[in-house]
Amino acid sequence: MRELLACGLCAEGQLGEQIELRKADVRIPERVVGAPMDLRNSCSVSAVAIGERHTILLDEDGKMWSCGANDECQCGLGHANCEARPFIQPVRFHHVGTKIIQIAAGRAHSLAVAEDGRLFAWGSNSRGALAQSSKVKSEHEPTRVRQLTEVIQVASGSDHCIAICDNSVAFDDYCNFADGRVFVWGEQQDGKILHEPAEVAELLGIPITRVAAGERHCIAISISGSVWSWGQNDHGQLGTGDIRPRASPYLLASVSRMKVVEAACGNSHTILLTNDGRLFAFGSNFQGQIGCGNKVERHLTPIAVSELMGSHVTRIAVGGNHSIAVVNGRAFTFGVNYNGQLGNGSDDLQKNPKPIYGLDKVSSEPISGPNSAMKAPKFLSSTIVKKLLEEHEKLDLIGLIEAVFQSLSCINGSFLYANEKRFLTGDESHSGVDMDNVMTMFQALADSPDKNQYGEIILEMLRMSLLELEISEVHWQWVETLRVFLIMPWFHLFTDNVKQSTVVNLHIPYAIKLHSLGKASVDQLTKWFGSLTEMRHFNRMVASLLEGVRCMQKKIIPVDRFYIKELNENYDLKMDYAEFVMTQPQKVMWAKYPFLMDGLAKSDLIYVETILRQHQQVSASMINFLGMQLFTEQPYYEMHIRRDYIVRDTMSYIRHAQANDLRKPLKITIANEEADDAGGVKKEFFMLIFQKILQNDYGMFTENEQSHLTWFSGLSLIDEEEEGSFQMLGKLCGLAVYNRVIVNLPFPLALYKLILNEPVTLEDLKELSPTEGKSLQDLLDYEQSDFEDVFFLTFTINYNIFGAVEEVELKPSGVTLPVHQNNKQEYVELYVQHRLTVGFHDEIKKQIESFCTGFRFLVNSRVLGFFQPIELMEMIVGNENYEWSEFRKVVEYKGEYHEKHPAIQAFWKAFFELTDDEKKMFLQFLSGSSRLPVAGMSAIRCYIQPTAPETLPVAHTCFNLLDLPNIEDDKELLRRLRISIQHNEGFTLRVLTELEVRGVEFEGSKMLKMDRGQAVRLYECHKGKFFYDRLIRHMCSGPILAIAAKGDVRSALGSSRLLPLASPYSIRQMVAISDFRNVAHNSG
Repeated sequence: MRELLACGLCAEGQLGEQIELRKADVRIPERVVGAPMDLRNSCSVSAVAIGERHTILLDEDGKMWSCGANDECQCGLGHANCEARPFIQPVRFHHVGTKIIQIAAGRAHSLAVAEDGRLFAWGSNSRGALAQSSKVKSEHEPTRVRQLTEVIQVASGSDHCIAICDNSVAFDDYCNFADGRVFVWGEQQDGKILHEPAEVAELLGIPITRVAAGERHCIAISISGSVWSWGQNDHGQLGTGDIRPRASPYLLASVSRMKVVEAACGNSHTILLTNDGRLFAFGSNFQGQIGCGNKVERHLTPIAVSELMGSHVTRIAVGGNHSIAVVNGRAFTFGVNYNGQLGNGSDDLQKNPKPIYGLDKVSSEPISGPNSAMKAPKFLSSTIVKKLLEEHEKLDLIGLIEAVFQSLSCINGSFLYANEKRFLTGDESHSGVDMDNVMTMFQALADSPDKNQYGEIILEMLRMSLLELEISEVHWQWVETLRVFLIMPWFHLFTDNVKQSTVVNLHIPYAIKLHSLGKASVDQLTKWFGSLTEMRHFNRMVASLLEGVRCMQKKIIPVDRFYIKELNENYDLKMDYAEFVMTQPQKVMWAKYPFLMDGLAKSDLIYVETILRQHQQVSASMINFLGMQLFTEQPYYEMHIRRDYIVRDTMSYIRHAQANDLRKPLKITIANEEADDAGGVKKEFFMLIFQKILQNDYGMFTENEQSHLTWFSGLSLIDEEEEGSFQMLGKLCGLAVYNRVIVNLPFPLALYKLILNEPVTLEDLKELSPTEGKSLQDLLDYEQSDFEDVFFLTFTINYNIFGAVEEVELKPSGVTLPVHQNNKQEYVELYVQHRLTVGFHDEIKKQIESFCTGFRFLVNSRVLGFFQPIELMEMIVGNENYEWSEFRKVVEYKGEYHEKHPAIQAFWKAFFELTDDEKKMFLQFLSGSSRLPVAGMSAIRCYIQPTAPETLPVAHTCFNLLDLPNIEDDKELLRRLRISIQHNEGFTLRVLTELEVRGVEFEGSKMLKMDRGQAVRLYECHKGKFFYDRLIRHMCSGPILAIAAKGDVRSALGSSRLLPLASPYSIRQMVAISDFRNVAHNSG
């Protein structure tokens, strides 16, 4: 059962009827007699507001009650009475059906907020507390304050008041959306009396959610925990660090990161409560009211109440010179105690928080203090909009949109994170805005059939709240006012179908507002946009503004805007370029203007040049003898490669090859493997060689652990042969381009910039080494005066060379030159250049130059200079823009297969059951590369033909041809597909296929390679034993195909021990490899 308890001064009857009559004060909390009760005989009081000599109660039905002094009509009884009123009586309120939701009380006046937003005031108006004309001395009963509508929160000081107002309306079960404008009236700190509410203009655009008032000062708290104070400051009650009064709001930067959610103000002190239950206080401590013991008589800046550290405070309240904090149902009090207001039974001061004995079930609900329960403004989110759209509540949605977007404060308070991330405004790199929430909401409106109507309403409201409103630079000084600039670019009219009217109505006004910002505000927005984890939010704004510029300007600057993409579709550029190269005609040809071509077209021209050069080399190898074309040398360049020595053999061929040889078509033969290279072996070769050569074992490259991208190692080259390895690798890369093979080079974009002789930037280092790049960006972003003390840098760079740290100067005498605010940009540029293009003792520079020389040796096209780095990158390594539904469309069928064939239907069902990584493996299995050409999926021509039902799927990478078993069971087909794509190197798949045909049932298979140390130990253990010593030697000779299977595996493979010439029906004989080793061993 709930009870209302009270203690302190009661001489005027402000605590209601007391058990002992004529008592001047109550020193231990006693039950308030006569408090409103519910049907269960439980106290129904929901809020209490205490003035100087009177008390106002609010019950759960929204009715008001009062007791105490009424000499200035502050009890609202309809008359003035100079005698004390110890009995609790209902406030005389004639507005039948109006429910009151919040109350407040001052020295001799009272305030009440109704559910519909009306504000009522009564009592003394001698100092303007009722917002009435100076002719009105007092009001005997609640009278409406007509200048304010849609009030959602009010607080009162001694003779002044503060309120948050809302221009919107309520929406059934949803919420009220406050525009957050703050008004004050009554006697101000300089003695001036405001008889009409005046807006606190400095808080325009800030989403204020809490206000509090002391005797002569005010506090305002934003939704993100920022705190502003103004008013009298003779005891430091503003927390500004001094005792100068403030006529306008002052931001308490020291508490910006403390997640403040509530404040309470006394005569000359202030208490703040944070979201995690910590308590901070400042102002006078003469009577212990800030709970800091005997240390100081006042504190000018916020300080933690040390006695409550580690406790979770849930509610706070203050009197004139005392304070209360609720912790786990216990009330801790501190401060003045002359009338027993601390409830500890004495009248002694208490300078440290102590619990009231026996009081351990205090409600955490806001039912006590000078300002009672308050209604918090709520803001717009995608959840509410989507719900209204789903329920077809169009009128409610329109009203909601109007209410939010006509208020800058409301916009800035919307779309914030629902969790503690909204408090991150104190951290300048975070805005607190959930950009995905913004995106989802505007996308929902854009997908609505009424999107144009909603868009016009939003635009009109934005004109009122931002675009056409004269806002001085000083209003943008608070970071929370800037959120609108993050939110607006997702407005669908801002970005969709940009026209000249869009530019005039939205882009230009938006840009003008941006231009009106001061440097600090611009820097803040720059940090916000730069710290977005999803760059699409920033890119969306840039793309829309760029499109706007294109609408307004005839001269287009970006290179890709010169591209005529229709050239590829409507003109044979390949023939045009071939004619241009071979005949140099005088007529106008597109080939003379490669800057008009996109990356796909330029890639095609590179390949045309390649074909022409290959044709020239082949022609040079032929003679005409008696009318017959005879080859004097091979028309192609053939490499015979051993799979286990692929790097050594390849480098040997390239090192000794003549220039003309490398410009011939390439043909690859892998030792002891019978496949003829019609393209598939060549693809596999390039895949394997780059996998091997980029490993750390060779010391040529290093892989970043974060980005998993590769860069030149910078390790010193021992001899000329090793130095030539980079040039040979460049030739190998050029050879891949020359033979139209996509390769997997995990390098950042910086490599392709260097090939094209373009400079690298900090963004390139961020891509390669995110942590290193972020550190440099943090250095650039740091604007404080203690820069040198924080970073303590000189113009040097450190390299880790075989475990030793080597320091290198970035410029002459760099070791003695400190980095400071004025030269930090130069330092970052030099650092990036040295890190990416120079290296220790210029080793990276040598390696890059060597690589680029080798690459340009083969790819020496006049078109190359017109490539953008990203275009060159896509030509060499392809892209990963997978559209698997598009892949299905480009596949063609042979034989009896067609799109509706049961086996094909089963195949596609199985294919789409594969994971994304498995789909990439399938693409590698089928075409020899997991990446796509520049033209995307449409450039891959794939074919599927039928094969025997008992086989595994087999790919012919030379022709992008898949042999698909003619079965209709998609589950079985999925199983076989997975076996095939996991064994796509060499002849392992053929072995597995033959085993499958012979009825061997697979349980699993994997390619393994034994660790040399382990193999040596096994050999020493089993040396000399029949069978085992050969087994171990064979296992050490190369990769092992380990198979877990059921069936007669030994007979299927063919025993090499018993039958030196294997059975003609065994797999050993069929694959025709003389040194094919197998061991069929039943290990249980």
